[in-house]
Amino acid sequence: MEAHLLLEARLPMLGSATDFTYKWCVNMGLERNDAAKMALASDEILTDVLLHGYKNESGYIEIWFQYTFSEIEIAIQEKGEPFDPEKHTYDAEKAINEHDFEGAALKTVKKMTDQFLFLNRGKDGKEFRLVKQFTSSHIKDMLPEHFEPEDLDEPEPDSDYLLTPATSEDAEDIAKLIYQSYSYTYSKEDLYFPKRIETAIKHEYKFGTIIRTEGGGPVGYFAVIRSTDSMIGEVGEAVVSPNHRGRGLMKKMMNELIKMSKQRGLKGLFGMASTFHIISQKVNDKFGFKSTALIIAKSPRKLYKGMTSETSEIVSVIMDFLPLTKLWRKPVVLPEAYKEILTEIYAQFTEQNNSISSGKPTFEQKDKTDLSLTINYETKNVLITVKQYGKTFETSCLRLFRSIEELNLNAVYIDLPLNSPRINRALEWLKEEKFIFSGLMPLFHQESDHMRMQKIKVDMDFEQIKTYTDLAEKMKKLIKQEYDALQER
Repeated sequence: MEAHLLLEARLPMLGSATDFTYKWCVNMGLERNDAAKMALASDEILTDVLLHGYKNESGYIEIWFQYTFSEIEIAIQEKGEPFDPEKHTYDAEKAINEHDFEGAALKTVKKMTDQFLFLNRGKDGKEFRLVKQFTSSHIKDMLPEHFEPEDLDEPEPDSDYLLTPATSEDAEDIAKLIYQSYSYTYSKEDLYFPKRIETAIKHEYKFGTIIRTEGGGPVGYFAVIRSTDSMIGEVGEAVVSPNHRGRGLMKKMMNELIKMSKQRGLKGLFGMASTFHIISQKVNDKFGFKSTALIIAKSPRKLYKGMTSETSEIVSVIMDFLPLTKLWRKPVVLPEAYKEILTEIYAQFTEQNNSISSGKPTFEQKDKTDLSLTINYETKNVLITVKQYGKTFETSCLRLFRSIEELNLNAVYIDLPLNSPRINRALEWLKEEKFIFSGLMPLFHQESDHMRMQKIKVDMDFEQIKTYTDLAEKMKKLIKQEYDALQER
């Protein structure tokens, strides 16, 4: 689970923060040695901040602990004295001959972590991001030598099936099932690592169902990945063993997932369906999901060990959404530039949920801009979430853009809340900064609807993007039109 510490900038707080960091990392599944490295790296950053950033003044330091299935990220935020890491580089000769250890702390941090990023956000403060990836066994390494994927399948054609909730004890069987069904081609790489599956289910970051035969063999798995930012979930992991397909198992599991999601109080489900083929889009449509966005360059198409193809492609996805609550209300504020397409997107849900109606806009004007940043190092994209528009919106965004320039990104996404008329000016400026339309993200942040814009930093071939529904095709044409216009500049 995520955690947040707000600390007074005083040295006596350091030990407690370091202690908490180590224990949290261990609880989240890091090996003790890796957890110690993250604690040491955090300690180095905090010590430098306390000694140099807040030398003659009081203040606070915020630490955000975030978990994904593949890594741990710690973000340390402070507003102490300005600091430029490029001016404080470590020199081994100076350290030996002059006992000058300037820059040693940052070198230690880089050594202890898999990713280290410094963000200078100007008046919004400074941010240090530390990332450590999980090290765990791949399912292939846990199987006997010369084992082939098909050797795992034990079809029982006339068998009855047992559908039960997935538990952490099912982790290895789930990984075997993925390997058996897809070899190395499944898009969610974490499902090849039983320990990651076990940790995610144990901490309820995901919940799902597993289907077994009478003999106990796993033949189907389907899970919802819970959002950490809102009461919604992604139907993002699904598999049925090849020899057991065509028997309605996927339908049984999807119906059970919808039931389980309602029992847990989720307000909606969404799916990110690949645009390389339309099968997953068809499945979502069959269960009442409606297309709301087209997200370009969502991730690189990975090549796994054992695959012969040498072509690496960029994956785009269709965002499909299914509301689970009767209390979902359409916002009043729809930006003028995209009012027509957004109105069409909302209109898809009126037959399914007649209670969708206009809510109350937030017209209160604030001076402060509040932005959050999520970096996905594996998929090479970042998401900026606007929590509050303010007079400093443009300058705050520019500082953030500059801070992430060193990352080799495929795309930058920004989610804008549909609760203020300030969105119109924000959109005008973002389009000047080469952002284009993406779509609607329903209930995506704090149970509020957001509109997504996207800045694509790689070349895209829209002929490779396949869509199933008419509205998805309409969004594709709009996005391609804006994309092409940027290429002509």
